[in-house]
Amino acid sequence: MSAVQLAARNATAEDLVKILNDQKAHKLDVVVPALNMRAQDGVIAVKGAEISPDGVTSLNGSYRPTEIFDEGLSAKLGIPRQYLRKMREERTDLYDKNVNGWLRGQVDPATGATIHAADERSFLLRLFRGDNGDEGVARAFLSDRYGITMDNLDILTAVMKGIRDAGQQPLVRVTDLSERAMRVRFEFPDVNALAPGLLNGYKSPFGEGGVKRAGGFDELRQQYGAHHIFSDDTAPIAFMGFDLRNSETGGGAYSLSPVVEMVKCTNGWTITREGIRKVHLGARLEQGHVRASAQTARKAGELVASETQDAVSQWLTTGYLEELIAGLEAKASKPITSASETVPAIVQGLGFSEDEAKGVLDMFILSGQPTAGGLAQAVSAFAQTVEDVDRAYEIELATVPALDAAAAA
Repeated sequence: MSAVQLAARNATAEDLVKILNDQKAHKLDVVVPALNMRAQDGVIAVKGAEISPDGVTSLNGSYRPTEIFDEGLSAKLGIPRQYLRKMREERTDLYDKNVNGWLRGQVDPATGATIHAADERSFLLRLFRGDNGDEGVARAFLSDRYGITMDNLDILTAVMKGIRDAGQQPLVRVTDLSERAMRVRFEFPDVNALAPGLLNGYKSPFGEGGVKRAGGFDELRQQYGAHHIFSDDTAPIAFMGFDLRNSETGGGAYSLSPVVEMVKCTNGWTITREGIRKVHLGARLEQGHVRASAQTARKAGELVASETQDAVSQWLTTGYLEELIAGLEAKASKPITSASETVPAIVQGLGFSEDEAKGVLDMFILSGQPTAGGLAQAVSAFAQTVEDVDRAYEIELATVPALDAAAAA
């Protein structure tokens, strides 16, 4: 199977770029009719595809589906996701029959008459080829209208250009990659302000002898060296950052969101309502190997860089940060008098599991800040302990909604 790395938790920026470059070298995007695909022993075989335009890479081959690919099959073919997962885990023979039946139809072997017609649609397959003819990876099963002018590396490059064009140079602390999405956090410690209403009385659960963050982050942070505000790690200081998130496998959009970050604890409060979100949707793709033209990619990159420059110019001012802090502080002081009841009720209402709710409650108790703001800190802190990249980000995005719910309770 392809040795392409599919996921990373708290990788360095340099390591993330290496992973993305390797992925790009193995990447194949092909639009094929349903009849050109077949499931065999739980693996997707692609046949009838031509040699790529460079005359080197054959698009035919076998590709092992990821969970994201199976999600696409479920959605496009109408096979219940739980049933598809059960077949993959327990009965690949049934997996093959179901997938092939919906893709390829059914023909009477004796007469050749069509019993059930094949699916007439074509689909975009996002693949990683294997090395030396080895089995590859089937990453995503998508509509042939999915826009693919830019991938993770292209988006990251364009955003970095936009930041530089705005005259800024960030620290890059968190880079996460999964089969589903890429997330990069850019930090700008020079844009900072006091946030006593968010941090006074708060005790970080991290540090020597404390709770461990996921993915080796405690060791990773030390690589970036000291900034003058980081040396005063007990002061109630917040600084600006923003998150870039992009999906290549059907997540639908790339986004940029400002983040209020805390020096004391590395918690980050993402303000999604202030962010930018752009949907990946393009014109219908022709059958065969898909590759955006250099001109199309250049124009898309220029647009992302321009939008980033505009956002950075707005977000990276002390006045903007102080405005965000003031809005958060107005809600953060609301007391929580019954933590064992209120905290689980609020976070489970936001979709947290029982175990996750317990983890947040533990963080809340450790923080010693019995307020709505303390609950938000606990959610963000708990997210840093979660190994699963996608779930960690989902939990972190619940920080401000948790604050809102606690303040309204």
